[in-house]
Amino acid sequence: MKKVEKSKRSAIWLVLPFSFLSLMSGPLQAQDTLQLVDQLFTKWNNATPGVAVAIERNGKIIYNKAFGLADLEHNIPNTPATIFEAGSVSKQFTAAAILLLAQEGKLSLDDDVRKYVPELPVYDKPITIRNLMNHTSGLKDWGSVAALSGWPRTTRIYTHDLALQIICRQTSLNFSPGSEYSYSNTGYTLMVIIVERITKGSFTEFTRTRLFEPAGMKNTRWRNNFREIVPGRSVAYRRRSGAYEQDMPFEHVHGNGGLLTTTEDLITWNHQLAKSTIGSDGMIKMRTQQAVLTNGQTIAYAGGLVANNHNGFKEISHTGSTAGYRAYLGWFPEKKIAIALLSNDGTFSPGGVGSQVADIFLGKTPEPALPKRTGINLPEATLKKIAGSYRAIRIADAFTLRIENGKLMNQDRALTALHPDTLLLGRTYWTIKPNGQIFQKTPIDTFTYVRVKASDVSPVYLKALTGTYHSDEADATWKIELKEGVLWINQIPPGSWKLEPAFYDGFFVDGEDLYEFKRNKKGAVVSLEVSVSRAERVVFRKQ
Repeated sequence: MKKVEKSKRSAIWLVLPFSFLSLMSGPLQAQDTLQLVDQLFTKWNNATPGVAVAIERNGKIIYNKAFGLADLEHNIPNTPATIFEAGSVSKQFTAAAILLLAQEGKLSLDDDVRKYVPELPVYDKPITIRNLMNHTSGLKDWGSVAALSGWPRTTRIYTHDLALQIICRQTSLNFSPGSEYSYSNTGYTLMVIIVERITKGSFTEFTRTRLFEPAGMKNTRWRNNFREIVPGRSVAYRRRSGAYEQDMPFEHVHGNGGLLTTTEDLITWNHQLAKSTIGSDGMIKMRTQQAVLTNGQTIAYAGGLVANNHNGFKEISHTGSTAGYRAYLGWFPEKKIAIALLSNDGTFSPGGVGSQVADIFLGKTPEPALPKRTGINLPEATLKKIAGSYRAIRIADAFTLRIENGKLMNQDRALTALHPDTLLLGRTYWTIKPNGQIFQKTPIDTFTYVRVKASDVSPVYLKALTGTYHSDEADATWKIELKEGVLWINQIPPGSWKLEPAFYDGFFVDGEDLYEFKRNKKGAVVSLEVSVSRAERVVFRKQ
């Protein structure tokens, strides 16, 4: 089972020498500490792309190194001065530009976005600039929708104008504005457009004169023209079939990403979180103020930044990923430690490695043990009553519970029965409601699932789902065909993938994306709703 959008940081676990474990129990000597940082990056060398690392403590850069190659074809090494693309670490600069305009009274964060972008559709509830900034707008991610047309980002030259066209074609939202969190680049693309329409100038010029230069960032610019020659820029790579190949962001869209910079410039920018010299008083608070949903829940996302705790210490950070570039920028105010990572290796895990670097300086809190609860055996009648297919109410997710050896199984994992109406899987508690619904409580969220009809794989049923489907929202046409008992989607332009049964009229693609056929009152199939990461219920109508 997989949620459409997860905000958890992925972790990389490395085997470190015993000296690390013993040193963590007492004060670390400076040289030993830096050697431990070195050990995290030994896998990047003169045969691989690599990473640049800068660490500042108490206002002084104590570590500034680079590993691997900036250009594999010409054997050019990465250096601390190499320019990388920062992915979504860029978002905090776009947020800062908006906050500057808010401080100057040129906009309000609670303004309806349509005040500045009237082309947007009218939805049931206004979307505010604040919603855009903290990913609570409900707007579908334009890149996710574009991918459904057969042109994922980096395969087509996307511009802000083209992105805006895609955004304005969306007739529905993922959710009511302010009610939920879903990471969406759309919000930050719109924020760039808003800055330009208010200032009547370019976003790149506004941020250069109002952010980069005042902050002392001498080697930072936007990738607003991917064809521009940028001296000292690394080439981004991905690994496929055991070999590296180039993976560059060939698009002009920026603001949601696209910041070209160095680790030292990022460390310099982080000084604005210790003492803001840009904007008036309160800028730090505005940048780090976490969003509150309409139900009163506070989320981690703030002004292009994520406010979390790491090993008991406050962490203000963001990760980035665009094409083969990866980035992490973190600030630990209680320890006055800043960490900047920039990589041109698509296999690099910025959040995971950023956590490992932080652990060296902050100490590592042991991972909480999974709850150990003694299970009970449920009667066969109870198992049969619970078993079946379920679909989430709020998110695009589904699962099937089956019975095996006297236990309920979710895929290949057995649930532990704590009570006839309470089950446990990992850290998630499943409560069986009297109405047959299943209520899940995870460490970070809750979900409700309703029972749905089980899958039908009969040839007659599957044949009725075939045909041609077109989406105005995605500007795409698909042909669904039945081949050897399996439904396949054939896309125009070319591309094919199969549908895996999840429940009646519901199918998974690669175990993640949910495709649901919709019927009219007579039972005839009239459309297909596609929910992918960051974009739910994109409609394809049967022709």
